[in-house]
Amino acid sequence: MAPLIIKFNKMSITKQIRPENWIERVSFFTDDNRGRLVSLTVCNSETLIEEIPLMGINYSSQFKGYDMVISVGVDCMKLNHIINAPLELWETQNESGDVTSMEIIDYYNNEYILTFC
Repeated sequence: MAPLIIKFNKMSITKQIRPENWIERVSFFTDDNRGRLVSLTVCNSETLIEEIPLMGINYSSQFKGYDMVISVGVDCMKLNHIINAPLELWETQNESGDVTSMEIIDYYNNEYILTFC
């Protein structure tokens, strides 16, 4: 089992989520944050989603292609962004323990950052 990596900042803590915990973690994360406004950027430059309510995050198992799907929108207006072959999942929390962002790094070393607005 890989060691847990934790990075500290004066105002936040960033920790790596182990792959074997991804399905459970994104499920809890979705339940706790559904409806919050989020933005999604790739490689700290291109904004893919800007201030749209989070509907959910789903990580598919090996039988469904190992994809992470971020769903945003309201009611019948829904947008899905698929991250193929994610390799790393990081979560940043503020001093109160609230999640402020998630970082997903895929097989091609693209860095996706999901930030709460």
